[in-house]
Amino acid sequence: MPDKPPAPKHTYWRGDTLWARFTIAGREFRESLRTGSPKVAEKRVNEMKAKAIGSTLFAENPMLWDDAVYEWTNFISRHVGSPRTAKRYADSLIIAGRYLSTMPIAGIGKDEINKFVTARRNQKSPPITNATIRRDLQAISSLFDFAEDEGWREGNPARDKMRRLKEHRDPIVLPDEGDYEFVLSRLAPAHADMLRAARATGMRQNELATILRKNFDPMRGSVLLVGKGRKQRTISLSPEAIAIFSRQPAGLKCDTLFHHNGKPITQAAFIFSRARRSAQAARKAAQKAQAEAKQKVAPDFAGFRFHDMRHLYAVEFLRAGGDIYTLKEHLRHSSVKTTEMYLEFLTPEEAEIAKRGGAKALDADRAMGEETASASSGRV
Repeated sequence: MPDKPPAPKHTYWRGDTLWARFTIAGREFRESLRTGSPKVAEKRVNEMKAKAIGSTLFAENPMLWDDAVYEWTNFISRHVGSPRTAKRYADSLIIAGRYLSTMPIAGIGKDEINKFVTARRNQKSPPITNATIRRDLQAISSLFDFAEDEGWREGNPARDKMRRLKEHRDPIVLPDEGDYEFVLSRLAPAHADMLRAARATGMRQNELATILRKNFDPMRGSVLLVGKGRKQRTISLSPEAIAIFSRQPAGLKCDTLFHHNGKPITQAAFIFSRARRSAQAARKAAQKAQAEAKQKVAPDFAGFRFHDMRHLYAVEFLRAGGDIYTLKEHLRHSSVKTTEMYLEFLTPEEAEIAKRGGAKALDADRAMGEETASASSGRV
């Protein structure tokens, strides 16, 4: 008979069946795993051990999910920085509470997290995307980290699940130039300049809305901004962006660079969404009138999001000879793999230039090669 494969950690063979054996706080646990597969046994013993830890170490004063959430909400804003993100975390924990509310925080393991994810996927109205589920898991993960620090549980199955859950990204569709100009025409001057600035800088909507005038340095051509997670960074500005920033009038009682009638633009998402809907309605009305007059009908208004300006900036930067690594740092992507999604909008030649350091780097390499060749030809 062939030899049995090695038993996974915390298991042993008894005949053709693998058994679990481990000790928690001086108490030995031994139980059949009802399988002869080492892979299945490893999964089952890890789940069994996690539950045993919860029941043994935290059984005297079990902290329930609801109690842990209540304690954690006092620290969320300090942990994540942005009030908007803190609210998102709180909303996700409320949703997760529908499934985990009465459970001890120490007893929530992989099975419970998997059931939560399945339930979210099966939700029909509104349909839930992987991106939304990942955001929910991120909030649960933050709670588990807090609970572990407080000594209420061990391990973080939400983080493990989040890492394995691939986020589906909708294909990037660059805004049509005509649609872009049409939306600009329906915005107030300050709001229109914010949209132009997004295209000229690649900055996010909230980053532009919260720029402080004192952080814009026209002489250096730079601006200090606050991005995701309240992280600060300084970016360089193109001449076009400097011109847009410089023409914003100073507000007497407003510190932000972009403002409307002297007040900060606090509802930017609503403003641009309203402008998009208005442009859509106006285009349909124009098409109807043109059709009735038997004139050439204008093309449909495709619409776009404010965030699409960030995508447009990235593609135009690379098409102009920029390199993928400078763009990664400018947009503050965590990995160049994220930035590489813009290469699909380039020709093979443009993509090669972007990956090799951009047009300036290639020109410098070419010049250096010519100097080396000239020096070599002049030798005796």
